Amino acid sequence: MSSNRWGALVGSCVALLFLLNACKKDHGTPVTPITDTTGTGGNIATVKDSMYFIFKDEYLWNDVIPDSATFKPNSYSTLDDLFKALISFKKNAAGKNMDKYGFLDNGAIAGEINEGIAGDYGFDLGYNDVSDLRVLYVYPGSPAYQAGIRRTWQITAVNGNTDMEYNNANVTRISNAIYYSNSVTLTLKKPDATSVTVTLNVANYNINPVLYSNVLNVGGKRVGYLVFNQFIALDKTQTQLDAAFDNFVTNNITDLVIDLRYNGGGSVETAEYLANLIAPTSVGTGNTSLMYKEYYNTNLTNHQYSNYLKTKKVPGANYSWGDVFDDWVSNPSFYFSKKKSVNVPNVVFIGTGSTASASELTMNVLKPYMNVKLVGDTTYGKPVGFVGITIGGKDMYAVSIWSKNSQNQGDYFDGFFPDGGTATYEDFSIDWGSTSELLLRKALITLGVPESALGRIKPSTEGLRTFRENIHMPEHKFKGMIETRRKFK
Repeated sequence: MSSNRWGALVGSCVALLFLLNACKKDHGTPVTPITDTTGTGGNIATVKDSMYFIFKDEYLWNDVIPDSATFKPNSYSTLDDLFKALISFKKNAAGKNMDKYGFLDNGAIAGEINEGIAGDYGFDLGYNDVSDLRVLYVYPGSPAYQAGIRRTWQITAVNGNTDMEYNNANVTRISNAIYYSNSVTLTLKKPDATSVTVTLNVANYNINPVLYSNVLNVGGKRVGYLVFNQFIALDKTQTQLDAAFDNFVTNNITDLVIDLRYNGGGSVETAEYLANLIAPTSVGTGNTSLMYKEYYNTNLTNHQYSNYLKTKKVPGANYSWGDVFDDWVSNPSFYFSKKKSVNVPNVVFIGTGSTASASELTMNVLKPYMNVKLVGDTTYGKPVGFVGITIGGKDMYAVSIWSKNSQNQGDYFDGFFPDGGTATYEDFSIDWGSTSELLLRKALITLGVPESALGRIKPSTEGLRTFRENIHMPEHKFKGMIETRRKFK
């Protein structure tokens, strides 16, 4: 993008706007009055007032938020209670809460998305049937990966307990052991039916969201297949994405399958880059083909908001959040800049209810320019995004940006419905890249590959889970689209 894309704001540093105390952990900072240093007349303000006014200034649906005298920010005992109340006002046509997106965080999300660093065991799991618990994926380099654990492995004991049956007590016990502990001992059965017992310890590792990449030669087609699991910051994943697409170029692929089945979103900049890798060369390398446009509330669009936003400084910068939003609303359009030479007419995405936000943005911006199909299940439904603004020791993510593609399409709050209807199940016992894996198989058939060229498929069983609707582990992954790419020089 040209340098004037970033507006006229000048500072001595280059600020990545999402990085707001990214590694800071919240240790229960009390909500106490603070001295107003924003230049609003020396009045005493509270953290609750700050959160209320900044939320109302940036919130996409701020027309439904009551005024301060009616809402009474200081009547709420905690910031979490205040924030939950604020996001409860927006209703859909059925009268139900529409804002399932906004949240407060202690800094962990910022560290994971922006720094590309996670601190856990590095894998996720799910029930294949009522007594068959499987590893869904493993991040390369994580403690689980280094212990040899891979997708499809069956977990037969957790900390010595062999009761794996799906029920509330077991799900709670297993979830606490996997997601909320510092050490866990697992017994796992491998595909060759041998068993291994390993003890894992939580550790920090660099996230590599490319879980699998290969070229499949099937039915006279050369199909590039990429499993991409998280939109971390571009500088943390570009090398892996480039390697995958360089291989696609070398093999002169004819079609693409992009697997986002577990991808809850993340960095908008990375979504743009992936879209530029996938897009046909006809989109060009300059500002000729509109990728998408961003929309904001009326107050931001008219540069009318409170002194709280107008004077609150971006950490490490000499400009305020008001300056940032002023620049954004004045420069709302983003254009394709084609990367590499992959030039295919068709792309099929694999998605599920866990596919959200930046994943959906990638699909949406490509639809006007090539044949885009979706297989799997209905996606999460999040055409809106946010930035992290730190208030009172909390990173506040309030919906503030609505993105629409070049045909003004962006009303997918209920998600994208898969072409040809939903798949019946996903079998966790089948590894990445196998043509007997149902979702990949359906994607290849959608591309025109004859089913006869894909080999036999494992017979379905009554117990196989239907996209976490009946048998599932509790959701713990981030779902969101975060503004990370706008820099000020």
